Amino acid sequence: MSEIILKKGKLSSSLRSGLVEYYSKIPDLGLLYIDARWEQWSESSDITVYLVREDNKTVGWIIYNKVISSIEDIFLNSKGNEAVIFTKAIDALIALESLVSAEIAEADRKKFDRLVEYGFRPTRKIKAFDLSLVRMELSTSVFFERLKEHKPSRPYRKKEQVVIEEVAGTQTEKDIKASLLNLLNRLGGIRKYVKPGQTVVLKPNVVADHGMTGGKYVGGVVTDIRILKALIELLLPVAGKIIVAEGSSINRSATGKMFDVYGYPELINLDPNKVSLVDLNTDKLVEKAVPAGKRMKSRKVPLTIEEAHVLISLPVMKIHFAAGVSLGVKNLQGAMPPLEKYMTHFFGLWQNLVNIHHVVKPHLTIIDGIVGQEDFGPVSGTPKTMNLLIGGENPVAVDAVTMRVMGLEPNISPPVLLAYLQGLGPIEAERIEVLGASIDKVASPFKQPHINLESGRDFRIHAANACGGCRGYLHFVLNKLRKPDPADSSRLLIDRPFERRVNIFLGPYEGVDIDPKETNIFMGICQLHHAEKGTALVGCPPHAEVIMNGIFKLFPDVERPKYADETEEAKLEKMLKEVLDNLA
Repeated sequence: MSEIILKKGKLSSSLRSGLVEYYSKIPDLGLLYIDARWEQWSESSDITVYLVREDNKTVGWIIYNKVISSIEDIFLNSKGNEAVIFTKAIDALIALESLVSAEIAEADRKKFDRLVEYGFRPTRKIKAFDLSLVRMELSTSVFFERLKEHKPSRPYRKKEQVVIEEVAGTQTEKDIKASLLNLLNRLGGIRKYVKPGQTVVLKPNVVADHGMTGGKYVGGVVTDIRILKALIELLLPVAGKIIVAEGSSINRSATGKMFDVYGYPELINLDPNKVSLVDLNTDKLVEKAVPAGKRMKSRKVPLTIEEAHVLISLPVMKIHFAAGVSLGVKNLQGAMPPLEKYMTHFFGLWQNLVNIHHVVKPHLTIIDGIVGQEDFGPVSGTPKTMNLLIGGENPVAVDAVTMRVMGLEPNISPPVLLAYLQGLGPIEAERIEVLGASIDKVASPFKQPHINLESGRDFRIHAANACGGCRGYLHFVLNKLRKPDPADSSRLLIDRPFERRVNIFLGPYEGVDIDPKETNIFMGICQLHHAEKGTALVGCPPHAEVIMNGIFKLFPDVERPKYADETEEAKLEKMLKEVLDNLA
């Protein structure tokens, strides 16, 4: 068939006539529904009408809400190949608008089925116009699959500079400070970013206490205190205030404890009048709208971050078992309050990591590559000495260069790829000028984690086209089942016999027929359209606690392992339920 293109149009009489005819055939909808919708669309500046064009003819319309990135209606007047045109029209829309959602009348089963076939999944019901509407999110896996040949929806035209600075193998404080100074000077000097008297917030990565072995720091888990010390010493002659701020992601109330474990309070002694530590998990919050409202309409930002004149992000060079890497794009997750960290898994973690960068703009991102972490990062991997600092102004460009140093292509990390596709920064080598050492000179491939989704005796995993998010988090939980069964130590827990076979489905495609007589668990947004056929583990990817709870219910005699403090997670789960209830 001919190419389908979208052109901006307007609400027209021919569109209205077609919608009236279409909805008049659906019980409980009809003219009243169209009258209400039409009035809303006519009065709203948020609505864009796209004409679906084939061979210079209009073969349909998409009514699109750009504030929440949502299809409010799609109507085709083509007499042939309607299913193909539907698919091609949405292909064209996501090429223009990136990851989108849809909001349709629940009674419109034809449109619902078409959207599900494409890769949209029902996430919640909404009351409007005295009717029930269905909110549907596009599977991120399907989005990446459909966009393989597409460029960013918003091209990033600026050429970015990223510095690779080597650190002497002796790794003394003097060595680190000299390399950090060289990096900053290559970018224009510290005074390019910090004016006299300004408040500077340093956002390290302080996620867990796994970086300590036998009371000794082994590196690769949290930002090396020596980098923070060197940076603070360089900032003190200029800055009015220097705040080291973080919100621990595992055991959320333990940020202060994590600071103590790694000796961060010593940093205050550099100048008690200027230097302080802040736990962002307990900070006051400011709500900020997310442009284009993808997955979430707003994010709550700690006041410390919002009021800073300068924000410097200081992640660690490490692998992440689900996100591919944990670098600049991901590091700002620690700046979000505990409930937001938890709830972003429900709404879509990768998109919401990108959303943070729409509302929080780091002025510099400097990767701690003195000691990185390979294999099963971000906390349980293996330290890897690299003796590098990598920095620049754009976190996407910094991540792209760092990933190539790690032997990885930037597009293997979902949040980095999404940030690129949505125009937040370049990943193409020709769009990034590398200063200092070359990538080829310092590159050293990082070992990738082995994700084991092998099935058990009566415990089957179906993961066709599942992304790394669900695969990684499911591996994390299944690993707890690959231990001797307390009921029979001759077998593993995952090989325990079940009267009804257990199936876990993840990814947008099932790969096999679903047998309602078996125990079926549907994991992630990708499988939500099957929720009524079994148990749904909601999220994108579901939080480890959600997966743990869902799977260990099958083993009532076995104590459920804890991902984090049970009280904290239970409290967050209750808070999330209240949020979702208010959205209904």
